[in-house]
Amino acid sequence: MFSRRTIAAWAVAALLLVAVVAAEGSEGSQASEDKPKPPPPKKPSGGAPCSFKGSAWKNSLSQTEKMWAGSLARLCAQTLLHPLDTIRTRRQAAGGLTTTPRDMIKGLVPQMLGAMPAGALQFIAYEQTKTELNALCKNQTLGGLRPHLTEICAAAVGAAAASLVRVPQERVKQPIQADLYPDMGSVISANMKAGGLASFYTGFTATILRDIPWNTLSFFFFNIFKTAYEGMLNMAPNQRDTMAIGAVGGALAAVIMTPVDVVKTRLMLQKAGPDGKLPYLGIVHALFKISSDEGPGALMKGLTPRMMYLGPLAAITMSIYEKIGKKILTDKGPNWCKKKK
Repeated sequence: MFSRRTIAAWAVAALLLVAVVAAEGSEGSQASEDKPKPPPPKKPSGGAPCSFKGSAWKNSLSQTEKMWAGSLARLCAQTLLHPLDTIRTRRQAAGGLTTTPRDMIKGLVPQMLGAMPAGALQFIAYEQTKTELNALCKNQTLGGLRPHLTEICAAAVGAAAASLVRVPQERVKQPIQADLYPDMGSVISANMKAGGLASFYTGFTATILRDIPWNTLSFFFFNIFKTAYEGMLNMAPNQRDTMAIGAVGGALAAVIMTPVDVVKTRLMLQKAGPDGKLPYLGIVHALFKISSDEGPGALMKGLTPRMMYLGPLAAITMSIYEKIGKKILTDKGPNWCKKKK
């Protein structure tokens, strides 16, 4: 056992240690009190910080920036999904065509050549129309429908602008996909002999009747779902959620517009028979003839690959467009919304 003297010595040492620690703490506390406190961080001047919620942030992009964002988004989306587009086209062709892995790259070159200018035209026209309509109707609520009506009109104008490139692109691409011609040069030569430049716009009306409603619906659904997302979570969707919102909107629009797509494909791929007459005289005639000869179900041919193509097409296009746009703006600094374009 320890002696009383040893225990007393340990007790004194412990008391001295406590006293030293207390003294140091007191000095540190006094020093921290004497030291001037740093000034509070300055609040950012110029109003609220820049935000990517809603769609107003796109107004900070210049026309050139929108052009590059739209063209690159469309190029990436269409190139990645070209195999599914080929399957859809071959299935919708008269009689239907099976597709091998080798067939999936047919028509890829005209697809890529037309994707960038079509994307550039679409997004420039879409964003500019939306900006102009919002400015024109800024003092009107239109019964609370102004955001939706603006979205519908802007998307329709964007799709119409893109059709100036999309129709010749489809006119060259689809015959290659359907094995009517071996390459792009053969299709271009055949079209020039058949009717010159005007022949590249065969099926223009059917394409517009398909593309304008599909783009309008997909942009409309995307805007509705994105607004609901931001309202529930009070934040802009991240990249993954933007893709999911775009996919749902694109797929819903694809289901609605499949019959028109079937008609458009038939009109673009038709050839004159031995009697020199074309099988279909126009959109309405094709619609009834297909339904009569092959049954109403024929108007929904290619629905699955169409949904698998257009759902991801909308998802990839929307997400890449917004990703590029946001990257351009964030590179300008935290106050990008206060800078002139």
